[in-house]
Amino acid sequence: GYGVLTCLIVGNICGAVIGRRSFGGELNVQSGYYVMGLMIVVAGATGLFWVKRDTRRHRKWMMRMVVYFGAAITARLITLAAASIITIIGTYFTVWTCDQVLSLLGDSQTAFPECAVPGIDTAHTWVAVHASVHDGPLYTASALRAVHGMGLWIGLLIHALAVEFYLQKTDALNQVRLEYALEPLDFSEDSEKAPY
Repeated sequence: GYGVLTCLIVGNICGAVIGRRSFGGELNVQSGYYVMGLMIVVAGATGLFWVKRDTRRHRKWMMRMVVYFGAAITARLITLAAASIITIIGTYFTVWTCDQVLSLLGDSQTAFPECAVPGIDTAHTWVAVHASVHDGPLYTASALRAVHGMGLWIGLLIHALAVEFYLQKTDALNQVRLEYALEPLDFSEDSEKAPY
């Protein structure tokens, strides 16, 4: 348990560094990753606090931590579906620097003539890129960038509600503590001593 918590904290620190650039580094994406990381660390630390005091509370907080960590996977699935939906709608754009456009296209003279002007500062010149999963890598990346923050927040909401629902429904199952084991409410030590 301690090793897992240590790895999660290190992973969250690395994620916080990468969150600034992930999917364009837009504020909704950054805030989603930072809130998710904070939720994971708080749930893990609270679970660690309860490990020797109350195993039942420890179980709940560890369950929350693991489920919150899975929100990133759900966010990716939501992002893929939402990118296809906004492609069908066809009116979504994201803003990219010319540097980013040139790194994916190589030659931007036809699609983005603003980026081909001689002497232009490509790091500080911005262009609108259509969001479409059917038009090549730049436009697919634009579609994913447009919806990833929304996917992350919806994934967090789904996971937070789902784990609380699960914990409410299974609360009565683990009421009796026998040393470090949790047993059902109707558990009896005598039933464990029965010969097989």
